[in-house]
This record gives sequence, structure tokens and C-alpha cells, in this order.
Amino acid sequence: MAFGPDKVVFVIKRRANVQAVEPDTELHYTFHAGPDSGVIDLHETKISADGQKHYRTLFALQQSDIPPLLQQLTPMVTDLLGLLRPLRLGWMRHRGISVARGVEPITDQDIAAVTKKRKHRLLIDPQLYRENVYVPEFLEEIYEFPDGSFSLFRRQRKIGLGFKPTDPEGHVRLVWIKSHDLARFANHWQPKVLEALRSAAIPPERYSEYSFLRP
Repeated sequence: MAFGPDKVVFVIKRRANVQAVEPDTELHYTFHAGPDSGVIDLHETKISADGQKHYRTLFALQQSDIPPLLQQLTPMVTDLLGLLRPLRLGWMRHRGISVARGVEPITDQDIAAVTKKRKHRLLIDPQLYRENVYVPEFLEEIYEFPDGSFSLFRRQRKIGLGFKPTDPEGHVRLVWIKSHDLARFANHWQPKVLEALRSAAIPPERYSEYSFLRP
């Protein structure tokens, strides 16, 4: 990934895309926030061997359409919060459940800890990733974790994602979501989210109204 002030570029490695793109063609995808135009867009860029660039818009959305889109998807948040279960250390011991922090770099702090910048690209460093994963000897150490997420394992199989929030009074609460429930949630909401995005998106036949959108 490469980062700019208003965009993120995802670079595709050739060996991972051999069948999809000609060997001498470079391919990347750009997510542009559109702070000046008011249009968020995702586009594909192919750079041929002679240096010519070919652009194709994959998705575009007016920034003003985001609030009603989020309003439409509000029930998704309620469903997700409904998956949370209380997490108790005694129950974990009885079930033989262990935890590890840093398996999924989600927070800005975790991402910064496992990545390096090379030529303006942000890459995950395997050594840094291994160093960032922490498996506590005692479950009580969970209370010393920074607020955020951690992974739950049983017999070396991941069974869920745990969360440790601290309220303003300093009280720590432990909750978790089963991997199975999270997968079911994703399968249920993915088509609804895609349909909502499609209904709110700028249709391709209107791309000509915007000089920076390419069919």
C-alpha cells in the first residue's frame, strides 16, 4: 500500500496476478477520498510496457450521499453489538481457552508496530509481526492489555475475537464474539451492504459529468 494526503494506493504484485494481467503490465487500485471534488472513487490503473496508463473507474459515490447510506445500514451495527458475549476468566480456564494479542493488527498502534514504509509503500514486516504477537502466561494479564481486541484460541484453533474496553470510571469489561457468529453476520450483511452501495453509487452512464471518472 502507498499513502497520499487524500488517497490510498493498493499495488498488485505481478506474481499474484499473472493470469489476470500481461507480464509487462503493472496494476494498482486507488481509493481517492475526493476532498475537493466531493466524490469518493475507486479506480484501476494499468501501466503498459510503453508507459501508457489506462484508467477504469470501479466505484464512485458523492460524499453527500454517505449520511443517508449509513442511516440505511444502521441495523447492521445493532446486529453486530448483539453478537457480543460476556467473557469470564474462569470459563476460559475450564474450557482450555488461551488468548493472543496482535494476531489481527486492527488499531493504528498495532498497524504501526508491524509495518515499514518502503518507497512510500506500507508493508507488513514478518519479523515485526511476530514480535508484536503476545501470548500471556496467565489469563489475568488480559486486564493489563491496552484497550482493544485480542484473539481466542482453543486447541490451537481460533474460536473468536475478544475485546477489552475501559469505561470512564476505570472499570474493565471483557466481551467476545464467536468466529462462527461473525462469519454468519458477514454472510448475512455482505449482500445488503453491496446493494446499498450500488443504489447510492454514481451510475457509469453519468461518469461523463465528471472529468476524473473513466468508464
